Amino acid sequence: MGRSGLILLLLTLGILHPASLVPLQPMCDQSVMDKYIQDASTIESEIEQLCRTSCRFPEPVTVLDTRVNFPAWKAMDRSRQASEVWRGQALLSAAVLQVKRQQPAAFLHHLEAIESHLRSIREILRGHHAQAAAQDEPSSPTLSVRTVKKLVNVYSSFLRGKVNLFVSGACRGDGR
Repeated sequence: MGRSGLILLLLTLGILHPASLVPLQPMCDQSVMDKYIQDASTIESEIEQLCRTSCRFPEPVTVLDTRVNFPAWKAMDRSRQASEVWRGQALLSAAVLQVKRQQPAAFLHHLEAIESHLRSIREILRGHHAQAAAQDEPSSPTLSVRTVKKLVNVYSSFLRGKVNLFVSGACRGDGR
């Protein structure tokens, strides 16, 4: 049981009160992001083995287009970058939840790991005081994904790209 599991258990038992929890601190240890990225690559490899055929979904799921235009990304202010990452995290979380209902148990472990990592990304964003997207901001492009392989590929690309760029930029103080 990890630290977060222990805290959840203690909260549930009433031993630890939420007021006694320390406020979130920005996560600037690159090894943490590297671990998430490595785990995503491992999941990607395992799904590749499980899905030698297509592993298609009965209906497509919508995810954020993870391609990054680096000059445009660098020109964005930190709040817009945060909006991109929040939106990507939200779309991926919703897609994973939808897929969990559609796919056989063979993928459940992988999908639950992705779900857990996406919750951690949400906490990392909160630690950096990143705010969720405002409704009037222009939306980033999305993709319709029809296979487990593509969903995991998008998740892995999201971590390596926009999430890693946002966190490393926030840690360097690149926010505008």
